[in-house]
Amino acid sequence: MLLISPHVNAGDGAHHDKRSFTLAGPGAVVSYPLMVMAQKKMLSQQHIALEFVQWKNPQQLRAMVLGGQVDFTAMPSNLAATFYNRGHKLSLVNISIWDIMSIVSQQGERLADLHALIGQEIAVPFKNDMPSIVFKELLNANLANKASQVKIRNSHNLADTAQLLLASKVKHALLIEPLSSVVLYQANKNITQKQGVSLVTSFNISQLWQRSFPNSPKLPQAGLVANIPVNQDRNVVKSVNQAYKAASTWCQENIAECVKIVRVYLPKMPREALMSAIEKTAITTVDAKLAKSDLESFYRLLAKSDAKRIGNKLPAEGFYF
Repeated sequence: MLLISPHVNAGDGAHHDKRSFTLAGPGAVVSYPLMVMAQKKMLSQQHIALEFVQWKNPQQLRAMVLGGQVDFTAMPSNLAATFYNRGHKLSLVNISIWDIMSIVSQQGERLADLHALIGQEIAVPFKNDMPSIVFKELLNANLANKASQVKIRNSHNLADTAQLLLASKVKHALLIEPLSSVVLYQANKNITQKQGVSLVTSFNISQLWQRSFPNSPKLPQAGLVANIPVNQDRNVVKSVNQAYKAASTWCQENIAECVKIVRVYLPKMPREALMSAIEKTAITTVDAKLAKSDLESFYRLLAKSDAKRIGNKLPAEGFYF
């Protein structure tokens, strides 16, 4: 939240009052740059203090955004559009996550294709939100009227989905980095200790999406939004966007150091798994206006099945910072 916002010229002998903003995101790779920005005090020279808070599920995120508890937050791209179209005029600043989801399966149950899931159960996080929406689109595109024969077990958060797979409650799960790296690491550790079952990656979701939807091959899954009213301060939003890009690059070039910072916020996550997640996930930050074409293609595709997924229409030009 913006605590103090006066701007005083240093030239008249006064000082700049420090402003403070709250950054938020899930315990996923999209948030790593935000964690770095807060810990490294990346905007301190502009007299801006940053803190990072984690949201656990989309319901909590909605409450935080509408309640003005966060100034900038990572969020799924369709949810950003929904906020805007329903009258909460936040701004989409960038899209940074295009490839973060995969299906992880038990070793002996590796899937050759989605048809192999017919008659089986798969754990998927967040009913009616991004992972579930993308997965249902893929099922419909690949299995047509047999899509309903795949049993989806929805969980309320990412950790529950991972735990269902590790506990052998399900044989397959759709996971987001770093959780996919965490379950693979944990499963290998358990096997070494002669416990549990071995796990493998069956599919990369973005690659499957590209094959399934050649006319809309990009999967602009998540990015950074500026909440109201801070999105009216263009200089601050530009500074935060630039810092996010710099922090993303720093993370990819300094993986071990980045993981040290991430573990401040995710202390239970194994170091090796967090490093693997950064190596597997290219954070490619594209300014919202430059990503507009890919986003609108994605939004149109989602709206064909259910227009409520994007708030019933394409967002207006003002949505894109």
